[in-house]
Formats: sequence, C-alpha cells, structure tokens
Amino acid sequence: MRLPCNFNEQKKPQLFEKLSEPSLEKLLQHSVMQDYESGRILVQQGDSPECIFLVIEGALRTFRIEAEEGHEATIRMLQPGDTCMEAVLFMGGPSPITVQTIQTSKVLQVPERIVKKHVTEDPQFAVNLLRIVTRHYKNAMIQIDSMNIKSPIQRVGYYFLLKHLDAGHDNMEFELPFQKQMIANYLGMTPETFSRTLKQMKSLGVEVDGEKIKMRDAFSLCHFCDSDTAAICPLHNKEHCKDCLLH
Repeated sequence: MRLPCNFNEQKKPQLFEKLSEPSLEKLLQHSVMQDYESGRILVQQGDSPECIFLVIEGALRTFRIEAEEGHEATIRMLQPGDTCMEAVLFMGGPSPITVQTIQTSKVLQVPERIVKKHVTEDPQFAVNLLRIVTRHYKNAMIQIDSMNIKSPIQRVGYYFLLKHLDAGHDNMEFELPFQKQMIANYLGMTPETFSRTLKQMKSLGVEVDGEKIKMRDAFSLCHFCDSDTAAICPLHNKEHCKDCLLH
C-alpha cells in the first residue's frame, strides 16, 4: 500500500513525518484502507479501541455522550491528515469517546498491535505519536479555557481566525469546513447563540454568506489573536502587524 497522492513528501500526515521508507512501508502493509458513508460510527464510547484512524478523505468527529441527559459534546473535528485514538490505545480500558464520519470518508486504520510494536522499533514513530498526543492535550486546554472564559463572539472569532490562517493570511474569503450546527456544538454554544454571534461578526468586518466567510481585510480578526495563533501567523512581529494586540 502507498499513501494517496494528496499526501506528498512535503505534506505527510504528522503520524508519518520523517519516517524512513522501510518504516513507513512496514506500517502501511499492515494497515487497512476503508471507505465509509457519512454518519458511520467507527468506535462507540465504551468500546475497546483496536486501531488508530487517519483521515485520507472526508471528515470525522470525536464526541462524548453525557450518560444521564444524553447530550453530545463534540471534542474534535478531523480533516484529511488528522488522526485519532492514539492516546486511547495506550490508556487501556474502554474508549471515552465515540468516533463518527461526518462526510463520506476514506480512512486508513493502523492496528493497535502494529502501532505498539512499531513504537519499540522506530524512535521517530514514537516521537510522532508523542507530538500528536501533546498537541491534542494543548488543544483540549484551549477548548476548556474557551468555554469557561471566552464570550460567544470571542469563541467564534478565535475559530474563524484559525481557519483564516489555515487558508492563508492574504485570502479574504474561506469556507467553513463543517456544518454550522457541528461547529456550534464544538464551541459549546447552542445553534441559536451561534447564529446570533455570526450576525454580530458583521460589525467587525466579517460577513457570513452560507458556508463562506468574507473578511473586510486581512486584519479583521486580529483582535482575537493570542500567543498560540500569533505563533503561526506569518505577519506576527512584522511591520504589517500593527493592528495585532500582541505586537
């Protein structure tokens, strides 16, 4: 098996970064590629995890269900190149999350026994897993802080800023990668609050047209910047960063 052409040498999934060709081939030859329809449950909360999932095409989400009320809380939304279940495999016990496709998806599954064996054989693979788990932990802390400290408009603005930077700082338009209801759940908001907040964004020079976000200029979202987003902004600490509060 080979990686699809949408993952070239310069943009390999973090799981496979800097792996030698023999090491990568060893992982891939024991992995399985599967196509799934939208809405398919890959792992149920409480199941015993059996593999790491790598999104090749489409999108997945991970979420938890509150036992008594049955409310869902979206933990992560995954796009091509993203992985999940790394930490769960090494935790032992049942999975604390459910994994579900939210679009028609192609998913690479790396079996648990292969993952655990390869960690002992290839230090670079072990480092990749550690970096992924560390990034998940950091993002979880940001998400918790956001829900407890930030106002709805701050949560939406911060999320939009990240997507703007993903699209490229010079792009004045970008599309939301997920349905609005799912983004609202991820941000800890009701759909009604999310809708009202989107209308408030207009006063900041940000218009929402369906799934498309249109910005007045490249700095419309700069006041939502923090140290994490500044670190990935190409203009941070440059002359053009005059509108950024962190400058």
